[in-house]
Parts: sequence; C-alpha cells; structure tokens
Amino acid sequence: MNLSNYIRICDAIVQLIEPLAEVVIHDLDKNIIKYINGNLSKRKTGDASLLDITSLNNIEKIVYPKVNFDGRLVKSISVLLEEKYLLCINCDVSIFNKMQEISNVLLQMGNPPESLFTNDWQEKLHVTIHSYLENHHLLFDQLSFSDKKKLSKHLFDLGAFQEKNAADYIAKILQLGRATIFKYLKEWRNQ
Repeated sequence: MNLSNYIRICDAIVQLIEPLAEVVIHDLDKNIIKYINGNLSKRKTGDASLLDITSLNNIEKIVYPKVNFDGRLVKSISVLLEEKYLLCINCDVSIFNKMQEISNVLLQMGNPPESLFTNDWQEKLHVTIHSYLENHHLLFDQLSFSDKKKLSKHLFDLGAFQEKNAADYIAKILQLGRATIFKYLKEWRNQ
C-alpha cells in the first residue's frame, strides 16, 4: 500500500485547521507511529502506538473523546486503512468548550426593568416582529415582499401603526417604501 496519497491528504487536514489538528498513521504490523503531523500529543514518528491491536477487529471508523497530556479535550476519529494502517485524526476541541462557556455567560439575560421601557413602542414592536418570525419560521433578512406585507398586516391588526411615526419606522426597518406602507394602510382601513 502506498501511503503517499494518504499523507498528502493528512498534511492538508493539518494545514487547514492548524493548530487544532494532529493526524497520525499507525503501522499495525509494527505497532508504531508511521506518520505524524501536528503538535497535540508531542509524539513522533517511530514512537510506539500503544494500541490494543486485537480490539481493532471489524473496526471501520470510530469517533471518541480523549484527554491530552495537558488536560485539553480532544475529539478523535480513527479509520482503518486497508488492514495494515490506522489513520487517527485528533482535534483539540478545548477552545470550543471555552467559547461555549463564554457564550453562555454573554447570552445570560435578565429581564429589562419594566419602568425603563414602559413607553418604548419600538422595543415592543421589535418583540412582536421577532415573535411573528419565530411563529412563522421566517428569517428577518430573508423576508420576501409578500412576507413583509403579511407581517405589516399583522402589525396593523395589533394596532402598531397607531403610534406617531410608526408607519415611517416600520417602512424603514422592513425596507419597504413609505408609499408602499401608506398604500397598505389605506387598503386595510377601507376593508
């Protein structure tokens, strides 16, 4: 078996997600590391594989977590290459755990003080729009012209246009022409 084609792919994987990746090819006959690129484990070519080769029977691929020598969490996948080699891709995912922790802290929300937003009709409008989008499984930045008209009608039915300058504000945030909004309002008021 010619490993050179696999090694080119392995080098590309490491280069793509460096410094998070390490790729190892184990020679199962000799139970040694035949190839390694990346610097997660501090191992080198020729080191013992330390694999229980008997447990590799009938394995095609397996995904599993590992703990690196420095305590970092590593997600790994091992794939049998024919019957002589085992390809292992190790990815340091500890940074993603840290990002998740930071995200959780940043995304913790309390309730805004009601007295501060009592008269904020724009905030109430934003919440109403967001609820409408969630209920209709729509994304704000992907609204069609028809979606915008239906949303405007929903806001009209709820009385959102009764606030001073609401029509201008709604036209602006929905990226509709002012004349379009007033045309809708005339149509709906005449129904």
